[in-house]
Amino acid sequence: RYPIFLMSGSSYVVENATAEQQSAVDDLVKQFLLTDDNLANIIKEFRRRMEEGLAAEGKVLKMIPSYVTRRPDGTETGSYFAIDLGGTNLRVLKVTLDGKGGVKTEQQKFTLTEEAKARTLFDFIAQSVETFLDDRNLRPTGQQPPINMGFTFSYPVQQTSINSGIL
Repeated sequence: RYPIFLMSGSSYVVENATAEQQSAVDDLVKQFLLTDDNLANIIKEFRRRMEEGLAAEGKVLKMIPSYVTRRPDGTETGSYFAIDLGGTNLRVLKVTLDGKGGVKTEQQKFTLTEEAKARTLFDFIAQSVETFLDDRNLRPTGQQPPINMGFTFSYPVQQTSINSGIL
């Protein structure tokens, strides 16, 4: 039978514990308590490390700059396409925003082959996008503007602007 721990303020009371056992629990719990001052110091140090990591390469906390200048507010409208390339899968997505905070997502997942990983990655990506568009009758006819597409790349890249980077 396991002891029952009851929370009492910032300590735990162990049901039917001896004074020695309760003291041991109290000592253990104290190691995990975070005071407001300690939390403020952790936040301050974390921010310092982030700023240091953004300022130069080779720092303890590696950071990359974001070129996103604002966050969405829910009033955005339209359909947007995305590619999400991970280690084993590629997802192609169409996301439609209704301007009222609502989102409709269509997606298709493609498993990366060893051949694609080794030699034909961008051909594989192009074929996957083509399949996604054809399966949904979304292929541009030439009368429409080009499809804008975001690309999530789960590999190290040095991003140099909102739409470019160095592998």
